Amino acid sequence: MTRSKTVMNLLLLTLIYACVQVTVADDLDWPKPKVENRPGTYWWWMGNAVDKENITWNMETMRKAGMGGATIVPIYGVKGYEENYLRHLSPEFVEMVSYASKEAKRLGMWVDMTTGTGWPFGGPMITDEHCDAIVVYQNGKLSQKFSGRNVKRAAPGNEGRAINPYSAKAMRYYLKHFAGPFGKEGVVMPRAMYHDSFEFKGNWCKEFPEEFKKRRGYDLLEHLPELFGKGDADTIARIKADYRETLSDLHLEYLKVWVKWSESRDCMTRNQAHGSPSNLLDLYAASGIPETEIFGATRFKIPGIRRVEDNIRKDRPQPLINRMASSAAHVTGKPLVASETCTWVRNHFRAALSQVKPEVDQLFLNGINHIFFHGTCYSPKDAPWPGWLFYASLQYNPRNAIWRDAPLLNAYITRCQSILQSGEPDNDVALYWPVFDIWQCTEGMQQKLTVHHPEWLSRSFCGKAATQLKSEGFGYDFISDRQLLADLGKPYKGIVVPKVGHMPLATLKKLCDISDSGQPVLFLDSLPADVPGLNELKERRAEFNRLLKGREKQVVKSAVLKEALANTAVLREPMVDLGLDFIRRRHDAGYHYFVANMSAGAVDGWVKLGVPFRCAVIMDPRSAASGVATQRADEIYFQLKPGETRVVRTFDKRNIAGERWPVLTKYGEPFVVEGTWKIKFIAGAPKLPADITTTELKSWTIIGDEETKRFAGTARYSIEIDIPEGIKQWDIDLGDVRESARVFINGKEAAGLFCIPYSAPVGKFLKPGSNLLEIEVTNLSANRIRDLDVRKVNWKIFHDINFVNQLYKEFDASKWPLIPSGLLGAVTLTPMRAYSTDD
Repeated sequence: MTRSKTVMNLLLLTLIYACVQVTVADDLDWPKPKVENRPGTYWWWMGNAVDKENITWNMETMRKAGMGGATIVPIYGVKGYEENYLRHLSPEFVEMVSYASKEAKRLGMWVDMTTGTGWPFGGPMITDEHCDAIVVYQNGKLSQKFSGRNVKRAAPGNEGRAINPYSAKAMRYYLKHFAGPFGKEGVVMPRAMYHDSFEFKGNWCKEFPEEFKKRRGYDLLEHLPELFGKGDADTIARIKADYRETLSDLHLEYLKVWVKWSESRDCMTRNQAHGSPSNLLDLYAASGIPETEIFGATRFKIPGIRRVEDNIRKDRPQPLINRMASSAAHVTGKPLVASETCTWVRNHFRAALSQVKPEVDQLFLNGINHIFFHGTCYSPKDAPWPGWLFYASLQYNPRNAIWRDAPLLNAYITRCQSILQSGEPDNDVALYWPVFDIWQCTEGMQQKLTVHHPEWLSRSFCGKAATQLKSEGFGYDFISDRQLLADLGKPYKGIVVPKVGHMPLATLKKLCDISDSGQPVLFLDSLPADVPGLNELKERRAEFNRLLKGREKQVVKSAVLKEALANTAVLREPMVDLGLDFIRRRHDAGYHYFVANMSAGAVDGWVKLGVPFRCAVIMDPRSAASGVATQRADEIYFQLKPGETRVVRTFDKRNIAGERWPVLTKYGEPFVVEGTWKIKFIAGAPKLPADITTTELKSWTIIGDEETKRFAGTARYSIEIDIPEGIKQWDIDLGDVRESARVFINGKEAAGLFCIPYSAPVGKFLKPGSNLLEIEVTNLSANRIRDLDVRKVNWKIFHDINFVNQLYKEFDASKWPLIPSGLLGAVTLTPMRAYSTDD
């Protein structure tokens, strides 16, 4: 080695070990978990046929698995249990909700509750005056009629019409029916009230003409032909924009009544704004906990995540729309952002934890930090298998085989959320959402902004700008007109305005003021074109054009947005160039990054961070391991396989003492674990299969007895392995695992592997010579439910929709092939050594 390289290496080592001068115990530790850090679940009460003993059993079982809480959603009942039904809002029902709330406090959990049953809000109390209504224009006369929307999946006693979602008066009337039952002495209220996604059909309320005139400044009744599509196209679009803005305002007022009522009873609120024809950012921001949802399965690039066509829907989660909920929270300072998680991620009993985890990671990357699984049905402890089930559920319950290793996933989520709920969000760019470009349209009446048809965002200029910002490494939040006018854009280092057709005059004035104050405002590709709406159009348009004069210099072509932002204080994260995704948050002494490799390739090299830092710690939320990062100036050395995640904790001003995060490389070729495997079934049902001895790893449904073909549970694979002298670091790779595994070496648990990659460092558990390797593998419940349908067992005993598959067709597992189970291929051990990062 040359003298110059020796000097360079000494300098690098000096820089690396400069991070070990100051010791603070917490700097390398995960935060102590809070109740909100743990994941929650939807908890359907079928027929409200609940009792205290089983409420306790359900909740204790959830808590033992690492769950933090549950959302009570009363729904239709179970056949044969009708005598146990509790009528909605009856004293008996309220007693059960109160009891569950008390049990939650005892167990260190929370309980939330929908302010109704099924969805949407409504019930027998809703009369013609307050029901979901459609406007009717016939023979020159205006009227309204019931939309036909009833409460869907209603619980006993709450069958009836849906409420009018544009009427604050209707909401106040509706809540009176809850105030009495839940206002009695001794009733313990849930932590939060819940409002499901907008699934109303109506587009009108009796107050609408008066409210329109007050808010828009002219009489809509004088423009009814245009409202219903007759006349000049531009005038039609403008009147409809005003109509839609009024719908949005009225739904927001309706929601605020519910929020105020809930908060007056010390309840937080969770609202799913999507689906409504409103300004979603304002609706999300109105509740205490904005909530999004994911529906279907993402087509990830991560190798090994199975997408069997008969097991999925065409729907896919929509990260752009998910980010609207988190943006509203970030802009308005709300610490929690929830998500209804993994609805139809796969068909019933064919969803694996390995398919759930990347969906959760994608939510984390988009700012969600309060996961609610969809979900867990209340079921009596003695109900015959598979117990009581909801028709559109992940079946995240103790009767499903995946529950055995669900604590591993829950612990992973808890660690991630302990970071993502702490500190403050640190997105630098506020991206203006031009909702009036959606509203100013000649077609239709109300325009529902759903997660199922995302084109309203994904194909818009705003959606394309958001995608570009993410791909180029910029953290951003969407921001609304109302939020800009309230000066909520001030904390951002830059405001980006996508190509806009119609922008309110007040918004343009605010953007000009912001720009003139020195805060960067960039208009993509062109200046805003026009104002929306009809009233005082000539005057507003003239003022609009006057404000735009001289602003051409603020126009930036999309192709050079990255370069334009580089001239501002906005930070760019170069890690995206390597295929990594991130979200960044500020803590008292530096920053937290949640980093995920959602790509098809591994990352192994130096990664530059966008923020300046003195020292950094790397933390693995799956294993809970942590260590001081290997550092070179503003870079850290990163090793991430596809599907892996890390938390990076940086420190602005101080160095950190502690064990170094290992940087390892292969020290030879992997060797296959060969010999005689002993397989013993240790837990599961309906009956434990006979032991298996084999030298070749295949699905236990192939190499086992007949019982293996209907078994759901866990088998222990055991084998003796010899480890040579001189090698201390080893990585184990389990290959094709169906579906989760716990690795034990010499009687000690070495790894819990529930997701891709099914590999882990295990060197500290191995010793030279003979070692006992045991792998406990848990499969899905698919073959067990298949067996019931093959034998025509009548387990689908639910009212209403009963039980359907992911395509909403009759569920029939009898036609499924046997689902592979266990270890399906070679298990390997790879010798590793410390890697010199200057090689």
